[in-house]
Amino acid sequence: MNKAKIDFIGTYCVWENDPAQIKLTLNENHTYAYQDFSNPQQKIDLTGPWELRGLIIELKHAKLPYNFHHKWRFSEEGKVAKSRNGMSFYGLCKL
Repeated sequence: MNKAKIDFIGTYCVWENDPAQIKLTLNENHTYAYQDFSNPQQKIDLTGPWELRGLIIELKHAKLPYNFHHKWRFSEEGKVAKSRNGMSFYGLCKL
């Protein structure tokens, strides 16, 4: 996979009617917005800078008292973003 050809800039999310409302937006200026409402008692709504490390985008954040999906891989076409956090796997589609 040639990372120079991956177009990962944009918004990735779950289906519109999914109550988890997981959404990741990557901007060209190396900032992101991330939300994950899958746990109503611990809703995640973050913004900050991101870094490209090899073929993985890493979302930078302040120290949080909980883990979240902060490392993302992208399909060769840049249409799907995937992440693993422990035994939790996410797959988001590009809008």
